[in-house]
Formats: sequence, structure tokens, C-alpha cells
Amino acid sequence: MRAYSRSSNGHSHSHHQVLLPLRGYIDLTLDGQAATVSYGDCVVILSGCYHEFRAREDFRFLVIDVNELPSPLLELEHPILALDEATHQYLGFIEKQLEQDISGELEENMLSLLFELLARQCSSSKMDMRIKNSIQYLHQDIAKNHSIEELAQVACLSATQFKHLFSKEVQLSPLKYLAKLRMEKARTLLINTDMPISRIAEEVGFSNPSSFTRSFSGYFGLPPKAYRAHD
Repeated sequence: MRAYSRSSNGHSHSHHQVLLPLRGYIDLTLDGQAATVSYGDCVVILSGCYHEFRAREDFRFLVIDVNELPSPLLELEHPILALDEATHQYLGFIEKQLEQDISGELEENMLSLLFELLARQCSSSKMDMRIKNSIQYLHQDIAKNHSIEELAQVACLSATQFKHLFSKEVQLSPLKYLAKLRMEKARTLLINTDMPISRIAEEVGFSNPSSFTRSFSGYFGLPPKAYRAHD
């Protein structure tokens, strides 16, 4: 586990690096692209990729340096992915184990399974690839006001075809899926960081904090401030 500095630092290295926030968030710039990454996200930094980072010293991250990665992780179109439920839960298990004195063999086995889960998530073939591409596109920037026409173009479908196929594959409409992504991301930031609610609103696509509060309250049954205090 590792901590980072408030000051911005940048470098590249000859090995690959996988970064998973455990507590707090980190501001990253990867090859010129800025992003804020928090608990529930995974960043895959390939060898030679110049990256800058900044985070509070009391925030914690699992950082794995490796010379080899499963091919699905090497072929990601975007270096940041949202963990699925199984991998998310397993990360919590890893964190608890690493707080104890464990053998190097056990640590190696745990990380090997983590990479297997990540690779499986990336290479899942159950979903139509056109919809999978549109979902990956959404995950790249959930704060953006995506339109159906834009997402349909990414999927190489008409708007009508896209809406029908997306709903069939995901069991949610595209815009409801985006709303779900935003609310889950907001909840993660509320629980695991002390980021101001106004900034959380911006991170998930709301320019108006009041609109964010209404949406969050409708989704979780509590306003953001009360949800943070309750947790």
C-alpha cells in the first residue's frame, strides 16, 4: 500500500503499474489526459506512459508494479476502468489481508487472482461488442452530457437500434445507466473521501449542486450530506 504527496509529481517507468485507490482519491494525468480516480476504480499504467499524480498524504492506494500483464489489460482502449462487484469485494479482502503479516507466497497468489478477475472483466464476451464499446465510452467521462445520438454513433447503430439493443443487453436505458454510474460514483466519493459535495457534484456531471442533491436523494433516499453522516 502506498501514499502520495499533495504536490504534483510526474514520471514514467519501464514496468507496468496497476493502481487501485483504497481510501480517498488521486488526481492523475496520463499522457496529457486528466482524471480523478477513487475507490472502485482501477488504473492501468503501461510501461513508458508518462503520468503525473497528486493526493493527500493520508489517502491510501494499492499499487502493483509488474513486468507482465494479462493481454486484456494491455489492450484496454482507456486506462481507467470501474471495478465490477466481484472484483470490488475481492479488493476489500486484499486490503484486510495486507494489513496483516502475510507470506510472500500468499500475497503473490492474491494478486494473481486479482489480475485474473480484472482480465475476466475486460474480456467478457457475453455482451454485444457494440454496446460494450458504448459502455466503455460512457465510463471514460461520466460527467459529460452524453446524447443518444452520440452513443449510437460510437456503437455504429441508429439511435433507435441503439436504444433497443442497449436496453436488451443492460436491462436499463442508456441514460438511466449513465445516471446509475453517476450516483454510484458519487456515493463512493462521499464514503471514501472528504471531497466537498459541490466538487462531487461536478465530478459526476452536475453544474448545479441543488440538482445533484435532488438526484442523489431520489436515488438513495437521503441527501448527500445526510448520507455521508449516516455512513
